[in-house]
Amino acid sequence: MKKYSILVICFVLSFTVWAQQNPDSPGFDFSTENPDSTNLESTSDNSEDPEQPTAAPVKPYERIVLNIDSLTNLITYTGIIEQEESSSDSLYIRFKLFAQKELAGGPKADPKALFETDKKNQKVVINATMPAYSYANKYAKKSIGKYQFKMTILFKEGRYKYTITNLVHEAEKPNIGTPARNYFEYYYSTNTSIKTVDAILRWADKDIQAMLDNMKKSMKEPIVVDEDEW
Repeated sequence: MKKYSILVICFVLSFTVWAQQNPDSPGFDFSTENPDSTNLESTSDNSEDPEQPTAAPVKPYERIVLNIDSLTNLITYTGIIEQEESSSDSLYIRFKLFAQKELAGGPKADPKALFETDKKNQKVVINATMPAYSYANKYAKKSIGKYQFKMTILFKEGRYKYTITNLVHEAEKPNIGTPARNYFEYYYSTNTSIKTVDAILRWADKDIQAMLDNMKKSMKEPIVVDEDEW
């Protein structure tokens, strides 16, 4: 009888252990399989990689903006200068002196080739030439050939109008062959070597603006000091 009781007890204990370990058992305690599931979920949520900083978008290269004449589609520099103290003949003489000195292409150039049209006191058209430079900085420059352009000046009493068109860059003459010649409009519109040709246009614009400033100073009437006013 004792042996039978012991066998029954052993059977009950074995069944109880099996029921606790078997998920299919009605009495299975699911909380014992993953006692720390809440902690695992929170760890999983916090384990995501931090956001990597995104690279700033690359800005497209901004080319120089020049004035394009709506009728000719040519790069054009133009302006009207009021100078009430000057007559048309005085403006005419002063411009011719300036052009021969600054726009003839050097002291060895033929001054007759400079003037295309010469109507006294009314209109002058010149085939101008200026040295071309590249600028590494404010103090360093290097020759890159010359600029050629057509410049028209109209004169009236107390004012004048200038127009610059047909701008060409002629590179330095190579040891063999002829120098390259390109119109500014090609530099302005090409998609080849954009930064290189854009730099030439910027250097040219710098030199042309400086030339125009010098021209305006040269066109001014000299200041006459009245010795009786002191």
